[in-house]
Amino acid sequence: MADNRDIDAQRDELAVLRDRVRCEVVLEREGYRLDRAATAQRSAKNLKFRRGEGEIIIVNHGGKGWWDPTNPDRSARGDVFKLVQHLKPGLNLGHVRRELRNLIGLEPSYEVRERTKPAQAGQVTKRDPAWMWEHRNPPQSGSAAWRYLSEDRGLPDRVLEAAVTQNLLREGPKGTAWFAHHDNQGSLSGMEMRGPEYRGFSTGGIGKRLFRFEADPGTQPSRIVVAEAAIDALSFAAMDRFSSNTLYLSTAGGMSPESVRELKQLLAATAKQPEGRLVIAVDNDQQGDHYAAMFSEMAQEVGLWNGRASPKSPGSDWNQVLRARGNKESVTPRPFRELAGSATSTTPTPQVAAGWVDDLKVRKRHQSEQVPMAAQATSSVRRSGSPSMGGR
Repeated sequence: MADNRDIDAQRDELAVLRDRVRCEVVLEREGYRLDRAATAQRSAKNLKFRRGEGEIIIVNHGGKGWWDPTNPDRSARGDVFKLVQHLKPGLNLGHVRRELRNLIGLEPSYEVRERTKPAQAGQVTKRDPAWMWEHRNPPQSGSAAWRYLSEDRGLPDRVLEAAVTQNLLREGPKGTAWFAHHDNQGSLSGMEMRGPEYRGFSTGGIGKRLFRFEADPGTQPSRIVVAEAAIDALSFAAMDRFSSNTLYLSTAGGMSPESVRELKQLLAATAKQPEGRLVIAVDNDQQGDHYAAMFSEMAQEVGLWNGRASPKSPGSDWNQVLRARGNKESVTPRPFRELAGSATSTTPTPQVAAGWVDDLKVRKRHQSEQVPMAAQATSSVRRSGSPSMGGR
């Protein structure tokens, strides 16, 4: 006779999987992408996803349900468990549960599948991110995008100059700033787009991967800082005193399965470094809690020390912290003209050990004796255990 506790545990797991795994995430992992004609329907009840010719799945009930309009008798529909079995008919419920465990908490990227007519010889598609990138200039001092980033967003010129030097910034229409996403092979995959009146991600190409701002280009990072948006990653970098051998990342919000896989590869490589560590620089809100738990779990899987750094004020992000400081710097940072190029012989050897949070506390005590409290950063850094999430 089966143990009732085992039955209850299985029932509880089924409820968790049904509640926390979205049908869109399952479809994106299997190669489906949002149909461009349905991009305006993100707030509607039905979202159309396509893969190959004639392969269509409609997601409804806020990501909890789906149906296949190509099925003659309309019997192909149901919850996330039935979706996995519809896509992989040979799997039983136990196999499906194992697959869904890896997708708990992941957010869909809503990358768009472009449906274009075959291009004629010599014709290029203007929706291709690489074509768009090459046909736009980097922002420069005084341009609309530069003013937006420096005046509205408070990013120091030295940070913007370094990002331009690393070919991470372009200026789009109406003062919009474009932040390049690359895959682990270095190919441009798409752009985060932020401006005074616009926020989005480019269509076409292979979509979201990771925005990557390097403290020491060309060197294997021993420290990774991951933020939710490129502007937050650059804001954190502007205030960060432990910048040597650091890679500042942005996921641009919800991650695709491909983005998750590439971040895990980066974390695994960093875990091999003697002082490898991950700083989870997320917002102080519920979504930040979600990402912090997800990134911490990724780090633990590869044995990488990880800690969370979030602003003190509820609902705040790192760009708000930067702007609240008035772009003041309490210590002299490494020059970003140095960070933008290859490391030189004058670059100081990183003094950051596994207890870098304790080192930060010592620096703050020295700082409080020299600088008024109002000029100090309004941020708090929480440390995780061995490794685990820090408390709020």
